Amino acid sequence: MSKSKSPPANPPESDVASPGTRSVISLVLFAYLFGLWVVVSSSLGGGYSSLLHEKLLNLFQLYTEPLNLEVRSSPYSLYSGTPADYEHFFRVEVKTPSGETETYQVPGPMLGSGLKDPYRYERLAKIVAMQAEISDDTLPAEITKGIGQYFLRSTGSDKVSIRCIRRRPQPMELEIDGQVYAADPRDRSYESELYRATVLIDPEGSFQLIKEMAAEHVAPVE
Repeated sequence: MSKSKSPPANPPESDVASPGTRSVISLVLFAYLFGLWVVVSSSLGGGYSSLLHEKLLNLFQLYTEPLNLEVRSSPYSLYSGTPADYEHFFRVEVKTPSGETETYQVPGPMLGSGLKDPYRYERLAKIVAMQAEISDDTLPAEITKGIGQYFLRSTGSDKVSIRCIRRRPQPMELEIDGQVYAADPRDRSYESELYRATVLIDPEGSFQLIKEMAAEHVAPVE
């Protein structure tokens, strides 16, 4: 004779989450996954994030940074091979009272070396480069003027020159089709100057910016 199998016993009601508990768990899970999407997608936006994206990043930073999920502070990033992924920085030349010229790099020890956001000034340099390439001077002027004011106050000089530099990566082969590339990956032959401006203090004590060059005035590099 075959024995009939009894249906599995239902779990006790005490072991089943209530609808309210399930709703809370679903809400927390959604917030967690949405936060992960926000921080990960911040590296997919090309040049720089939108204003809304930056606000969301700052909001979720309170949660993602303690868990080491903060993409912006990570030394690793997605690379697409476009010029926006190249290294960007500012080169600041300051005239000393003795007439000599001192050169600083931003980000660097003088500005932009903080632990809170070590890549802030590199992102600002990318913004200046990309905006200069589309002939939009508004953001480049505001960013370089702010950097210039910092160096004017810090050094006591009355004029500084600021250049936005893009450094191309060194090719794997140093000789390609008869063209020889520098062995030093930091050689200036890999650099392209995309924007240059002078920030000075006028006789009335106000900070002024004079644009000297932008990307549209530069011949393309072959």
